[in-house]
Amino acid sequence: MSRIVTPVLYLSGAPRLSTKPTTESLGPRSHILGVIGALRESGSAVRAFVVGDDVPQSFHASGSEARMTASALRLVAADLGRLAYRVRSVAKVRRIVRETAPPPAMAYERYALMQELGRAAQRKGATWVLEVNALLAIESTSDRRATSSRRIASWFERRTFRRADLIVAVTDQLRLAINDIYGIPLKRIVVVENGVDAARHDGASVERQAVPTIGFLGTLYPWQRVDRLLRAVSRSETDWNVRIAGEGPDLDALKRLSEELNLGAKVTFLGRVHPDQVPAFLKTVDVCYAGHGSADGVYFSPLKLWEYLAAGRPVLASRHDATVRLASEGYAVEVFDESDGDLDRALLAASLNLQELLETGVRDQERVRSSHSWTARIRPLLDRVAEGKPTLK
Repeated sequence: MSRIVTPVLYLSGAPRLSTKPTTESLGPRSHILGVIGALRESGSAVRAFVVGDDVPQSFHASGSEARMTASALRLVAADLGRLAYRVRSVAKVRRIVRETAPPPAMAYERYALMQELGRAAQRKGATWVLEVNALLAIESTSDRRATSSRRIASWFERRTFRRADLIVAVTDQLRLAINDIYGIPLKRIVVVENGVDAARHDGASVERQAVPTIGFLGTLYPWQRVDRLLRAVSRSETDWNVRIAGEGPDLDALKRLSEELNLGAKVTFLGRVHPDQVPAFLKTVDVCYAGHGSADGVYFSPLKLWEYLAAGRPVLASRHDATVRLASEGYAVEVFDESDGDLDRALLAASLNLQELLETGVRDQERVRSSHSWTARIRPLLDRVAEGKPTLK
């Protein structure tokens, strides 16, 4: 049994990330709620401060990223806003720490661009754990444009990483990248892969849709490569339907592409699905798509991968360490590489083996629940923190 670390202060400094169901960033929302829930299930008393819950809804609602990145001037304004919220948020964290008795034993912070909230708790004796989902200074100036200056973002990132007692990386590749780029000792970086709240998915069915149906769930960014899926479906000899649940910067382009490929009624754009309706959506598809790609490609631990598997759905997934490992462990994951020909092959294999994949997906629901839940992910981290600060340096 894991040792209990309590009390815990959970921190998220990004104004665009919220736990409210209206947020545009549903993946981070799921992650934040999953970690907080797992900490509580493990016996920790948790107080959460999520900046996105404390700002106007327009900061994080649908279309917020497009508005923020619409011009160079807006990017500069966004960075100035981040710095202003940094000052405001640090002051609030200091007040929370003063009010907490006994003081927090751990400050668990989800890293955000130009934010550093856990330092205030660290100065009062808490172990500061910094969760890193990506090298944001690089990602926000390559895969997407979310900051006006990589140099400034990197300066903040390096300083924050060096100050934290312990860094959580979501993949081993990210762990190595943090060590290589910022010189953080490997002993101070632990890997905690993303997980899932499997309890919200009841028993899946092996009954197939009338027409084989592949689904995508998530925010429609270019790196999700849903365009590759549409092109593959247009080339496929199998008659596939596609159901796309989500909004985002790539939505209009994908709708135009669907028309250009003459896919017609084969593709359904459902728009944003409320988080509570995700289990119901996943019951309307036979196979799910997780085609992530990246200019950097080092931080893949996609939340949707675990969500799909927890729902008992087979997954058509791009090749990276997590998907290759899951396929080798017998999960219902069909992996494809960068070539369009290999995606075509994987799509054909999914259609030929659909019944077997569905049966495997349903059978493995309990395995996902026990091995990939948020609570299972968090236990080793709590053990590490409970060992005490001297072992983290």
